[in-house]
Amino acid sequence: MAKKGLLIDVEKCIACHACSAACKVKNNTPTEVLWTKVDSYEKGAFPNTKEYNLPFGRCMHCEHPACASACPVAALRKIDSGPVVYDEKKCIGCRYCMTACPFNVPELNWGSLLPSVQKCNLCADRQAAQLQPACVSVCPTGALKFGDRYDLITEAKSRIRNSGGKYVNHVYGENEIGGTSLLYISAIPFKELGFPVLAKKPVTELSEQVVHGTPYGLGGLLVGLTAVYWIFNRREKLQNNKNERKP
Repeated sequence: MAKKGLLIDVEKCIACHACSAACKVKNNTPTEVLWTKVDSYEKGAFPNTKEYNLPFGRCMHCEHPACASACPVAALRKIDSGPVVYDEKKCIGCRYCMTACPFNVPELNWGSLLPSVQKCNLCADRQAAQLQPACVSVCPTGALKFGDRYDLITEAKSRIRNSGGKYVNHVYGENEIGGTSLLYISAIPFKELGFPVLAKKPVTELSEQVVHGTPYGLGGLLVGLTAVYWIFNRREKLQNNKNERKP
């Protein structure tokens, strides 16, 4: 199965926020949680300034997702079509995924009685029904394009090549940390837009080291908490006995 992807053309975004609204309605996310956002940047010196709008906040759906390799219970996994999906029923709330993600995407819904990880799933259910992701379906300018990842990379390079120098000669996500399903092109260097500068090598090796240390870390934590509880419990009993002996 060909992996799907999402091409985001920063030059075409007009900050209408339709993608954010569609995502929120489709996924019924908590009030304070947005899986996709749009931010604006002003570049240049007055009066020669220009505003750039950046759709961001989405999960990058890495080809080698660090979040999935860091998860000790397989609550996160990458499926064949491309999305990295999350199973709330398996999650134990360890938040290793949040630590492992090089894009700082996963968030915990602290406002819930049972907090869960919140992140874009690239509308995996809509893809299964042969539909576009909700955000893509409402974009009025074509800033978002959904399709086969390989074809999107080819189109992104064609847009850059035929732009007359308008775009930075870089398809962000083609090679970063082994590649991502989300791909960006922009007229502004990605570092200036706040994108992390990442190597081509996947970061899953580091996250796997975290997981391998999990049993020992949890064991030490349990021992430590048990010791603290014993000390405070013992102190409280001694204090109670002392008060009972007072005339």
